[in-house]
Amino acid sequence: MATTISNATMTVTVNEDIKLNGYQVGSKVVQKVSNINEASRRVMSVPTSAISILTLGTTAGAGGFVTGDLKYIRVSNLDDTNFIRLTFVSGSANKFDMKLPASRTAIFTSPSISGSNGGATFDTFSNFDTMQATADTAAVDIELFVAST
Repeated sequence: MATTISNATMTVTVNEDIKLNGYQVGSKVVQKVSNINEASRRVMSVPTSAISILTLGTTAGAGGFVTGDLKYIRVSNLDDTNFIRLTFVSGSANKFDMKLPASRTAIFTSPSISGSNGGATFDTFSNFDTMQATADTAAVDIELFVAST
């Protein structure tokens, strides 16, 4: 079966709009990402225990994407009170954690991460294979958007 989906260019616009002391200091950045032919948008609930929200590997599947095809990930915390912990796992020992506060968004454009495993330096990158999320004190709704080629 031949695909009927044509590759498309995705436009991502980041716009900071602030005026301080009479001066506009915000900025607008537009990025074009070409050859996108897969996009996924999901709203889901994250409990206070870690769950996998996205996986990367050699084949696509339910919640999974091909590592080399990944171009864009957006995670938005839809809760107005609680933060979430995003954990990027590479293999069994390498992890990178970040806090995503309430009502905030994080954008990632590469699967490459670097972190410490108890004394190692931050000199190499590896691709994460699992993105996990953990809610702070109560379940949190998130929106996950992923685009790939």
